[in-house]
Amino acid sequence: MRSLFFCPINAFEKPRRAINKTVNLPDLFISRLARAALVAGSIAFLAACKTQPVEPQAPVVVQSTMRAPDEPSKALPPDLYKTMPMYPGAVVEHVRKPKGAMREILFSAQGPMQQMVGYYKDELKKNDFHITSSLIMPARKTWSCDFHYNGRPGSIMLFPSDSDKSRMTIDLIYELPAHLDESLMEPKEDFDVKGPGEIAQQAPNLNPNPNPSEKEKRN
Repeated sequence: MRSLFFCPINAFEKPRRAINKTVNLPDLFISRLARAALVAGSIAFLAACKTQPVEPQAPVVVQSTMRAPDEPSKALPPDLYKTMPMYPGAVVEHVRKPKGAMREILFSAQGPMQQMVGYYKDELKKNDFHITSSLIMPARKTWSCDFHYNGRPGSIMLFPSDSDKSRMTIDLIYELPAHLDESLMEPKEDFDVKGPGEIAQQAPNLNPNPNPSEKEKRN
């Protein structure tokens, strides 16, 4: 009877050893932990992708030049100030077409900047141009001046020429004169300025009866 219910302990040792040899419990625990960490990281990554806003990309801005094209001729336009001073020896380089109500003319001249600044300050005042502001930057050899003439604003800027540093560029910008549309004006009325004729100039007749009777004559 004892042999039936109490088997040798060695009989259970062999299967346990077999399990220990096939599966290592610490390795099994580590592999499960790694898989759990991988799944948790994937879920967190997907959640971050869903919640993180996508920054919109700014459209590409095509830069265009702000300068108006040149006129076919370098002659001074007739809309320039009639009394605008011109630096001696200045050469017209560009005459821009009007851009809105403004026009730009670029000159080049030979001379020191201080001499050119003094010339424009004196000549503008002599020709009734009112200077509103003036700024000089000696380090950059640049001078700018704002003025107006009869209500028309303008500006002059002096700076070294890009092609020839020994010459100065004179950048003149001014407002075009206003053109009135005659169709919107009231019609003119011509009055007779010659005065009344010869009959109106005669002395008036005070007697209302041009043919007096005999009784009126006696009286």
